[in-house]
Amino acid sequence: MRVKGHLVRFLLVPVGLALWQLVLMARLCDLHLGNHSRLSRDWERVLKARRGAIYDRNGEGNPLAVSVPGRKVFLDPATLNPAHDRALIVSRLAALLDCDADAAMVNLKRTDSRYIQLGVSFDESAMELVTNKTVFSGVGIEDIVVRRYPLGRRMAHVIGFVNYGHVGSAGLEQRYENYLRGTDGYILGEVDANRQEIRSRRQRFISPIDGSSLYLTLDQNIQYVTEKALADAMVRHRATAVWAIVQRVRTGEILAMAAVPDFDPSRYNEFSCDLWRNPSLGVVYEPGSTMKAMIVSAALNEELVTPDTRIDVGPGSWFYGGRVLRDHVQGTVDVATVIKKSSNIGAAKIALMLGNRRMECYLRAFGFGAVTGIDLPGEEQGILMPASKWNVLSPTRMAIGQGVAVTALQLLGAYCAIANDGQLMRPYIVSRIVSANGEVLVRNDPRVVARPIRPAVAATMRRLLTGVTEEGGTARRAEIPGYSVAGKTGTAQIPLHGGYSDTDFWASFVGFVPASNPEFGMVVVVERPQPLHTGGVVAAPVFAEIAGVVAQYLELPVDLPETDANEEAGGNRLASR
Repeated sequence: MRVKGHLVRFLLVPVGLALWQLVLMARLCDLHLGNHSRLSRDWERVLKARRGAIYDRNGEGNPLAVSVPGRKVFLDPATLNPAHDRALIVSRLAALLDCDADAAMVNLKRTDSRYIQLGVSFDESAMELVTNKTVFSGVGIEDIVVRRYPLGRRMAHVIGFVNYGHVGSAGLEQRYENYLRGTDGYILGEVDANRQEIRSRRQRFISPIDGSSLYLTLDQNIQYVTEKALADAMVRHRATAVWAIVQRVRTGEILAMAAVPDFDPSRYNEFSCDLWRNPSLGVVYEPGSTMKAMIVSAALNEELVTPDTRIDVGPGSWFYGGRVLRDHVQGTVDVATVIKKSSNIGAAKIALMLGNRRMECYLRAFGFGAVTGIDLPGEEQGILMPASKWNVLSPTRMAIGQGVAVTALQLLGAYCAIANDGQLMRPYIVSRIVSANGEVLVRNDPRVVARPIRPAVAATMRRLLTGVTEEGGTARRAEIPGYSVAGKTGTAQIPLHGGYSDTDFWASFVGFVPASNPEFGMVVVVERPQPLHTGGVVAAPVFAEIAGVVAQYLELPVDLPETDANEEAGGNRLASR
């Protein structure tokens, strides 16, 4: 029996070796002759393009939005080397990403995921986490590009934001997405068993093309002054919202466009989506008495009236079309006084002189009822019904800014047309678009879109509107030292359930500086101010606060004598209207 057992073992050894040799030969044949396409080591890496930057009118020294390369750090517990010190790995991650070390330690022990995001690092030393394999493991890194807004909330409504899918979703980021986003590149090749690229087998390399950059007409210094003044006014008057625009009269360039409340584009998801809307062009409101300048301009242009034409406004009330229109002006007044003291009845009677069809044509020529074409998303066209649908009261009410709705951008454009010898300019906010290699792809230049009134009529209207800010006018608080100001106040009740609210108003002021030779125009709109609510008391002082700084910043020459400037400065402080 012992001999037989030895014999069996003696035979098993060569048989086992022979079988193992057959297995090796079969595997060798399979490796050489088999189809292994499913086990291909082909590898592709996307090279992220950098999104174009956004600058203000002063150029690269004032970036408003930039893209910076970063690295997304994540945990892959399945690749953790048991011999490595977990505490050391976690402490390094906590120091680099400012993350919770205890939570990172718990995540490093998980077995249900191989991709646990920790954060984003902009530190070059983060690469040590994947290159120093003698100390670190269980950690992965992805190259990403992060959008940053160096000035925080400033110009948020204009610039917009980029969502988590890296797509522009509001403002300029959305409007110029195709120019800003760039084109990703990639590498196509093979990797070894350790997932490292085999450079000698690289099949294709395409460099990324960075996005183009936007150069705006906005000036961040003017924007800062505007935003601060609006924030102060919102608190002072307990308003629900305030917005303003500053525009170059002769070119249509927007120097500032601001609104409060606003949002932080870096944390857009933490704010209500209602705050993403730009109210300067996305909110329509009834303009109130600011519409009177358009009616008087049209009548002057048609030579139906002159500044000296007398109009009987009666005892302060006028019954027409079955309704009573009230006025704080009484007696017989000239057209200049209709503007200066903002007579409702005077404006309504001038509108009747024009007639419905002619009045509609002038309002549309001034840009109402249609988008201005500004290079920003979300612009509303306002509300201006065709004359064929007006009733007997419509012209008398539209003349005082009721039954018609405008955007602040439309209203400012109309007043800038008066300031610009009757030429309505297309407003724009992007000066030029420049590719990553320096080529200018798009350049915006001033463009006249309409000429609603003759230059002589525009000059006459400038004189009439200057009276609004002088003694006896409704906007003494819009005066600024050293400069003549032309403009108009507006106080409009907010529509409510088919009627108008008795407590909620839009208070506004729109004008231009200096009145004798206008350089810039500005509109200020205050929504639901409390308890004071008139444009002359609420909006005009905000206009003066901003316009005074802008005039000095632009180094405009004063156009008022020193004595007049001192008197007007005092009047601005003492006026109580």
